[in-house]
Formats: sequence, structure tokens, C-alpha cells
Amino acid sequence: MKLAYPIATPEVRAKILGHAGPVERVCAELRDAGYDAVEPFVADPAKFDVEAWARAVERSGLAVVAVGTGPLVFDDKLSFTAPDAGARRVAIDRAKAVVRFAARLGAQVNIGKLRGEISAERPAESWACMKAAISEVGEEAANRGIVVTLEPQGRPTINNLNSTQGALDFVAELGRPNFGLMLDTFHMDVEREDIGAGVRAVAARGVLWHVHFADTERKAPGEGTIDFRAAIAALREVGYDRAITLEVKQEPDALTAARRSAAYLRPLLSRS
Repeated sequence: MKLAYPIATPEVRAKILGHAGPVERVCAELRDAGYDAVEPFVADPAKFDVEAWARAVERSGLAVVAVGTGPLVFDDKLSFTAPDAGARRVAIDRAKAVVRFAARLGAQVNIGKLRGEISAERPAESWACMKAAISEVGEEAANRGIVVTLEPQGRPTINNLNSTQGALDFVAELGRPNFGLMLDTFHMDVEREDIGAGVRAVAARGVLWHVHFADTERKAPGEGTIDFRAAIAALREVGYDRAITLEVKQEPDALTAARRSAAYLRPLLSRS
């Protein structure tokens, strides 16, 4: 399994649960800290030189395993369930631009908060908008040979698709062959889920395509109460050989958090 760390692309304004700065320096520091790959968090690919950025990552020797869409929400307040149709159109078009960016990198696209909240006053309309948007973005991804993953997120982060089973049912309902799940140990713990059971359930459906690791309170692994030995054992059991991205609090700073996380996980991942 590859070990990956989030990085911000140059236009991102909000702080992310990852490293930020000149891409050459950030990639070199993460490589030296023990990482195999990065997961860029992007807000708007039109606002930076994608080719130059991609070439810099390639020169670093790090793989790009996924692209995160959180900054579309944090920076620009975009969502697939916005009340205004024009705002929803902007969100979909921006997500499709992110798909094109990810395709250049040969990576998947992850959707978390971008899916949007379900309106208490208009729930059916919200669900319909979310499904239509994900289908359109998924079609763009399919045309470019990449996949899209949905992240179940715990309450109070978002008011829908909180559980692994609920997200599995949603994926089945959409029925897109390039639409699967990303599991995050922090959110699973918030929902009081058995992480191993969740891993096995998603793998049994053939849609376990990405994983985020963070301990309780978004601490670095080993600094909270989540059993990462058991989580890794479950991933091995189901034959998961993709990446694990660390999405943790950047305390006291990003590089220190990255180093602590890798130092704890590398021995666990290297055991047979």
C-alpha cells in the first residue's frame, strides 16, 4: 500500500489538512518524510499552470493517487445541492474541470462536502440535484478513463450519507461502474462504526477505491484511540493495495504532522 499526503494546489486559499507551499519543496519534503504519493486538494485548475505543476510532481518521483475537491467548498462555497440552479451549474462545471485535471495526473476524484447538504424544506429536490450532478461529473470522468469516489462523512460534518452502508446503497442506486467509495477512519469513528467490518463490506461490493487515515479528533495515527493495526489488517484481508492518504491536523505544523504519521504507520505497513 502506498502512503500519501494531501497537498494544496497554488490557488487554494483556505488551510487544508495537508501540506502547502511551492510544489517542488513540498514534494521533496514529503518524499524525504517517507511518502510515496500525494493527493492534491484543488479549488480551480483554471487559476494555475496545470502542466508546470504536474511536471514538477512527476520530477519529484511521487505518484498522484487522488484529487480532493474540498477547496471548492471551503474557498468558493460551491455545492451540488445549492438552492440556486446557476450556483449548482457552477459547481458541476468546476467539478468537471477538476476531473480533467485529475485525468492529466492519472488520478481519481474524491467527493465529500461538495455533494452538498440535504434541505429540510426540499429534501427530494436536494437528493435529485445531488444525483444528477454526480452522474454528470461521473460521465465526464468515465469519458476520460478515471473514477469518482464518494466519502461517507460523519455528523456534524454533513447531514447525509454519514454511514458506510448508506453510502454503499447510494452508490448502488446510481449504478455507475466508475463510481465507488473512499473510507475515512475519522468519519467512521465519529459514526461509531467497526472499521474492519466497514472495509470488508465495501470491498465485498468491489468499490473500495481509496482510504483516508486519521485518528480521533483528526490526530495523527497512534495519538488517539483508533486501532490502526486492526484497520490495516482488514485492508490486507480484502486485498486492498491502493493508497492510504493521511488527513490529519497539521500540528504543530504540516511537515511535523506528516513525519509523525509516517513514522507510526510505516512499521505497521511493512509487517507481513
